[in-house]
Amino acid sequence: MKITTLLPTTDNDGSAFPESQLDAIVQGLAVEFGGCSVEGTTDGIWFDDGTEYRDTCLRVTVVCNASRLEDIRNRVIAIGRELGQLAMYFEVRDYDGVQFLRMD
Repeated sequence: MKITTLLPTTDNDGSAFPESQLDAIVQGLAVEFGGCSVEGTTDGIWFDDGTEYRDTCLRVTVVCNASRLEDIRNRVIAIGRELGQLAMYFEVRDYDGVQFLRMD
């Protein structure tokens, strides 16, 4: 399956997260799930309880076996807590359709 999440580059008051912190999060995802892709930055707007939030985020994708759904979901929740977020974008695609084809 393919999981996409958005890592905010700033906290809710606009202060930038240290690049080293974001790099460590991406590296941790790569190690824990066997790899990941940073697909660039994306800008978004989100409303919560009447408050508008504007973010520039890193779009991060992880591909892993469907049996790891709860693991990756829990990891994204932990990342959101680490970054002080109210919510984290979490998209699941190809739940049973992604395969790695070996060339042996």
